Amino acid sequence: MPPARPARLALLTVLLLAGPGAARADVGATLSLQSDARERGLSYSGNRPGAQLGLAWDGEGGWYAGASLTHARFERRGGASLRAYGGRVVELRPGLNAELGLLAHRFENVSSYDFVETYAALLGERWNLRLYASPDYYGNGQRSLYGEFNLHWPLAQGIAAIGHIGLLHGWGRSSVVYGGPQDTARVDVRAGASLQWGAGSEMQLVWVAASRGGPYIWINATRRSTAVLSLTTAF
Repeated sequence: MPPARPARLALLTVLLLAGPGAARADVGATLSLQSDARERGLSYSGNRPGAQLGLAWDGEGGWYAGASLTHARFERRGGASLRAYGGRVVELRPGLNAELGLLAHRFENVSSYDFVETYAALLGERWNLRLYASPDYYGNGQRSLYGEFNLHWPLAQGIAAIGHIGLLHGWGRSSVVYGGPQDTARVDVRAGASLQWGAGSEMQLVWVAASRGGPYIWINATRRSTAVLSLTTAF
C-alpha cells in the first residue's frame, strides 16, 4: 500500500482521535477572494488575484479539522495547492485557550515543495500567539520555526483594526540552490481594517510587507510589499 500523503494523513489522524464524536460535528465552508493571495508576507498567486475554498469541521471536546484549496503559482510552475489541518483547543481559563495541531501542505505539479508543520498557540479574546515548526520547510532540507502574533481590535459595530507580525527562521544547509545567499531569518507584517456584515461575510483591506531572506526557494519572484483587498463568505 502506498504511503499516505501528508495532507491526507493530517485529516485522518484527527478524525481517528475524535472517534464517534465526529458524527455530531459541525461542518462549514468558506469562499475567499483576494486581490493578491498572500501568506507570511509572500504571494502564492504570482502577485495576481486568487480564490480559496475552505472546509472546516468542529467536533466535541475542542477537536477540529479542515482543508483549503487554492491555485498556487511558483515562477513558471503552478497548480492546485491543498492545506489540511487538524488539532484541539482546550480552555486554560476564561478568555484564554491553548491549541495544538498539525498542518500539511501539498502542491500539485511541484510535489518537491510538500511539507508538514506542527503548531502550538495561545488564544485570547482579541489576540493569538502561534509557533509553527517543520523538519523540512518546502522540501528544501532546512528545519524551520515560524512565530506570529495576531491582533483583532474592535473599533465600531462590525469594524475592527487588524495587525500581524511574524518571524521565520531556518536552520541547516538547503538542499536546493536558489538565487544566491539569503539571510536565515525573515520578518513579515500586516496591518489594516476589516468590515463584517451579515452572519458570515467579511471584507479586509491590509498592507502586507516582508523582509528578504528565510528558507524559501521562490522568494525572488514576488513583490515584498503591497496592499491586499479580500472578501470572505461563510456558507
